[in-house]
Amino acid sequence: MIPQSYYRCWVEVDLDALRQNVTTLRAKIGPSVKLLAVVKADAYGHGLPQVARVLMQCGVYGFAVANLTEALAVRQLGGPGWPILLFGSALSFELDKLVEQNIIATVSSLDEARQLNAVAAALGRVHPIHIEIDTAMGRVGLWHETATGVIRDIAALPHLRIEGLYTHFPSADDNPAETRRELELFLQVADRRYLLHAANSAALLNIPESHLQLVRPGLALYGIAPGLTPILAFKSRVAFVKDVAPGRTISYGQTFTASRPMKIATVAAGYGDGYSRHLSNRAQVLIAGRRCPVLGRVTMDQIMVDVSGLDGVHSGDEVVLIGRQGSEQITAGEVAAWADTISWEILTGINKTVRVPRVYTGLHAA
Repeated sequence: MIPQSYYRCWVEVDLDALRQNVTTLRAKIGPSVKLLAVVKADAYGHGLPQVARVLMQCGVYGFAVANLTEALAVRQLGGPGWPILLFGSALSFELDKLVEQNIIATVSSLDEARQLNAVAAALGRVHPIHIEIDTAMGRVGLWHETATGVIRDIAALPHLRIEGLYTHFPSADDNPAETRRELELFLQVADRRYLLHAANSAALLNIPESHLQLVRPGLALYGIAPGLTPILAFKSRVAFVKDVAPGRTISYGQTFTASRPMKIATVAAGYGDGYSRHLSNRAQVLIAGRRCPVLGRVTMDQIMVDVSGLDGVHSGDEVVLIGRQGSEQITAGEVAAWADTISWEILTGINKTVRVPRVYTGLHAA
């Protein structure tokens, strides 16, 4: 095992902060609402096994994932008792394993339901499903205008058991009025005999009436919202420091030219590690608790930053790409704005290979 002191680029995940975020969200939703933790995309880049274990300790109701591979990973971690909801449509060749492992299927059409019913019948099972109702997303799900009759037909299939109905809000983070309209459309067709859910992180935090019987926080669990604690820090190290004279250019494409004498630190992180090339000439990093601009294009393995205002910067010094250093903090949202994208992409885009190991801190770190 490579000692952490040798790491050039790494991610730190604070599991105590994750626990605190769960506590904060529980206080927000109250004791009667279930919390289904969204752990797709390797728990948003934080590490599925470690995050899921902590969430199990926190007593969440269950988990939501994007594909069967993720579902089986959670099942292996937690055993047969945990509800695991597969968002989206299962592929036809996955249905046998889905039923065998009791993974809750999302159903979006009568044809899907009939195919799953046949597989469950062949295996001698009655399989749990949730039906998605499309109120505006336009991705999967029954259109809300025709959902009532289709749900009735699905309910008649003998080897399926409808456990829940849900919808997905496409703009809960920036259009609460539209989101409330979609919630009303959902409730007009949602049979209250079933477990009803609609709220993602943004709706959970800002639209209390959307909590219903279950909420599905993703980004909020990981602290990317006001009042919550970010649990991830993305760090690197200074690899080299050099003086640059006026007129010298920096990096590929020569998109930055020094207009004055400068001191440049080369940092051992690049787009090969998940530090987006879109951050070229736009981002900042933290060195010695100070913000330092990224100069020139981000390369595969390195970036160059301006440390002209700092004394005593040396090879091996810690660089914070996302996270806190001293009194300064760079958030995932800030990095996303520089890259003209969203926090989800920044977090899930951090390399998960040996180049960027995860380091877990906190009580009983997994």
